[in-house]
Amino acid sequence: METGFVQAGGTRLQSFSHGVGDEIVVFVHGYSASGRIWRLVQEALNPERFRSIALSNRGAGDSDRTNREEDYTVEAFAADLFGAIRTLDLRNFTLVGHSMGAATVTQFALDHQSVLKALVLLDPAPLDARARSTPPGGGERRQSISDVDDARAPAEFLQALQADIDRNPPERASGGRKSMSQLRLRERLSELTMPVLVVGGDRDRLVGVDNILGEYLALPIVTRSLQIFHGAGHSPNKSVPVELATVLDFFVGETVPRLGEERTPL
Repeated sequence: METGFVQAGGTRLQSFSHGVGDEIVVFVHGYSASGRIWRLVQEALNPERFRSIALSNRGAGDSDRTNREEDYTVEAFAADLFGAIRTLDLRNFTLVGHSMGAATVTQFALDHQSVLKALVLLDPAPLDARARSTPPGGGERRQSISDVDDARAPAEFLQALQADIDRNPPERASGGRKSMSQLRLRERLSELTMPVLVVGGDRDRLVGVDNILGEYLALPIVTRSLQIFHGAGHSPNKSVPVELATVLDFFVGETVPRLGEERTPL
């Protein structure tokens, strides 16, 4: 794993890179985490086949931070992501987002469809905030204490991730909560033209399986796919990273090309 920084406009974002393959995957984390949460998945991907890049949003890990709530919204994160993608000169890549990060990548996909090969939403924060049963951000810290996913993850991995979480600026928490409480992206999912995979854990009590299925059902029928992990909670990237990497490999290598062939006129 290589750790570095990517310039995203005027913001410097921490990055974690792994692999040298032709298939490019970019990972975006959620509300209180950092790019470090993707380490186990990145290491499980075949490094000869995949090049993966996990970014820490502004305020996370060693990325730049401010003391303004408005800098920690889905829209601000999506704009930073676009800046990073331009710096990295990436096209035709798969974009993966977890929790609030799934909202970020959805906003990015709606704004920049032409650069994407595929999109993956992992236990997405409710993209229609009116459907949320848990106050945005309010249950995430409480659940993380006894999360079924933490019980399966290596202790040193959890400690390093928690160290990043402990350094979060308070404005990131409050700004993120406000942003998620205003999400109205579900009604726009039908606009997405690339293949989209929705992944969830059936024990996710933070966003709920009903919301995960709600995002899936709002997507175009011809381009959507669904994977539910039995026994996983809100963070399958912690508890079943190898299985998640296998699903991503199959989606990118088999499902996406097949959908492309089915959508190409004869």
